[in-house]
Amino acid sequence: MKNLFLLFFSAAFYLFAISCDTSSEQKLPQIEEKNVEEYRHTLPAYEWLENGANYRTEIYKDSALYHFNHQIENKNYEDAANYLIAYGNALDRNIHFDSIYFKTSSDFYNTHKKDISGEAQSYLCYYLGAQSYFNHQLDPSFKWFKQGIELKPESKSHKQIIGFTNFSLAQNYSLVRDFENTEKHLIAALRIFEDIGDVTNQGTVYLLLHDIFVKTSALDEAEKNLKKGLQIVKQQGNKSLTFSAYSLYVNFNIAKADTIGAIKYIDSMAIHAKQYPGINNYHKALLNQLLAFKHIAQREDKEALDFLKIAREMTDQSNSLDLQMRTLFQEIMYAEIFDKTLKNPEEAERFYNEIAAEEEPNTQFMTQLGSGLYTYYTKKKDFEKANIYATFLLNNRDKESKELIQGKLFELERKFKTEQKENKILLQEKQLKSQREWLFAMTIGAVFLILIFIIFMIWHKSKSLAREKVLAENFTSLLLSKTEEERKRIASDLHDSVSNELVNLRQALETNSSKFSVKIDNILEEVRNISRNLSPTLFDKLGLKLSIEQLTDRAQNQHSFLLTSDIDYSGDLSDTVELQLYRIIQEATTNMMKHANAMAGKITITEDDKYVYAEIKDNGKGFDADKMLEKGNCFGLLNITERTKFINGTVNIKSNKNGTTIKLTIPK
Repeated sequence: MKNLFLLFFSAAFYLFAISCDTSSEQKLPQIEEKNVEEYRHTLPAYEWLENGANYRTEIYKDSALYHFNHQIENKNYEDAANYLIAYGNALDRNIHFDSIYFKTSSDFYNTHKKDISGEAQSYLCYYLGAQSYFNHQLDPSFKWFKQGIELKPESKSHKQIIGFTNFSLAQNYSLVRDFENTEKHLIAALRIFEDIGDVTNQGTVYLLLHDIFVKTSALDEAEKNLKKGLQIVKQQGNKSLTFSAYSLYVNFNIAKADTIGAIKYIDSMAIHAKQYPGINNYHKALLNQLLAFKHIAQREDKEALDFLKIAREMTDQSNSLDLQMRTLFQEIMYAEIFDKTLKNPEEAERFYNEIAAEEEPNTQFMTQLGSGLYTYYTKKKDFEKANIYATFLLNNRDKESKELIQGKLFELERKFKTEQKENKILLQEKQLKSQREWLFAMTIGAVFLILIFIIFMIWHKSKSLAREKVLAENFTSLLLSKTEEERKRIASDLHDSVSNELVNLRQALETNSSKFSVKIDNILEEVRNISRNLSPTLFDKLGLKLSIEQLTDRAQNQHSFLLTSDIDYSGDLSDTVELQLYRIIQEATTNMMKHANAMAGKITITEDDKYVYAEIKDNGKGFDADKMLEKGNCFGLLNITERTKFINGTVNIKSNKNGTTIKLTIPK
């Protein structure tokens, strides 16, 4: 009994292939590209021709060929291919080989392959491969399917048909028991369906992967994939695939010798079928076959025979070789269990010989047929024929034992690889955890450093503001003090010089002295000096450059101090800014001559498009500018810095034992 239902695992591949929808009803995410599928449905009668339910009507073939030939006459080869695609889809839904379609499509493909898109080529290759399969011609089926997947996909629908072609190829490889290539093409199909977001057919692939593992006796892997596949198709609400998944659970439980579990899923299929609107004839026939199995297993002769009769009627109506063989196997089992005579041994023998003659015969099918024929001919006492099938069954049993051992080894190897992967994943997770902890620590450290930096900047800024506040307060205090000192100095100068000279002048007038003119000259010079100190002579008229030159001349004439100037300035500053710059230079030269013990000094003024630069330099003993500013008793330096701020400039004071340099930058 177990051997009989190994048949279902091979048939399941095709069952899922026809359950997959290649039409526009498939709900896939929208992508921005040319929507070929939408265009096809704008063609006259395309939707009607694509509908598999219309294939059985009398006018179907004439209508399909009419539209096809019309496009050929007008040399619209792409549209001609589209009508063949609709025709092929209808045949696919009916699981039917159509010789007219096969010849028309293969001739068209070979003649006009270069005149149609890659997508149309892939579709035609898929349907021609499927037609070859329906006709039990595996070699041409392989050829067409392989051609279909060689083309570079041009659209989402093109990718999808390449996905279907991959698992149709997997179906063929499974039939010849090449499970390595079977798995390879199923995984290729799965990757495509993941890429285009086709969740339903991802579930289909998992169900097909289940079939491979069953055939290789890797039942744990088989159950994992079956469970995942059923979960997906149920979530997607696909009635057809859910029905097919239940049928696989039936077969899976039979493979585990769990007849009760198999019957449970047969009952689930029957309930599901009532909620399955538009259930196709293939699924109806399959359900009746499984219900027959249920009653055979429960030794209920009459009920089993009733369902077998329904299954036989539906099978004959479908003209499906696949269903014929499956129904035949049920009939063989029924005959063996209830000790009945096999009603159609000729059909069983014909199938057996056809399969045996194939290049890669399906030994599972041959085992089921051979078992029934051996029993039949033994009962008829035709021992010569019975011996033929007995020999095959004995040889095949040895082969199955080897395959079972290989399957167990395969499952152990897969488990070992799975454990290796899991260990690798655990190691990677540990490494990732370590990296995350390191990154977290680095992040905390970086945040801490940033906070320290911000606190330092705030502290530094606060300190600078406090320092500037102190300097401003000192400057104000010194300014008031200096103002009073300046007033006293002016009063003293007027009293000590001008006043005395005027007294002397009065005495000279009284005595009519010859010193009269000299006294007047002295008085005038004193007044001029006092005036110059209060405000440079004619600054508004002379300007910055000449005023500085006068300043250097006075320094050399009155104080015997070597002071030179180098001025390259065009006069772009305002009068107010020029006056403040002059006062800064005046203050710097005064400090230079009074405190620096310098032998010489130089004033330099240059400019560019945006700034005026001034430099006052001496070769004196130097001083510590920062300390003097902190003490707050350096009116000259405060005067320079505050005036520079007033005109939005910047000042840089550098001083050492080799001299002092004051650099000013003033925006124009």
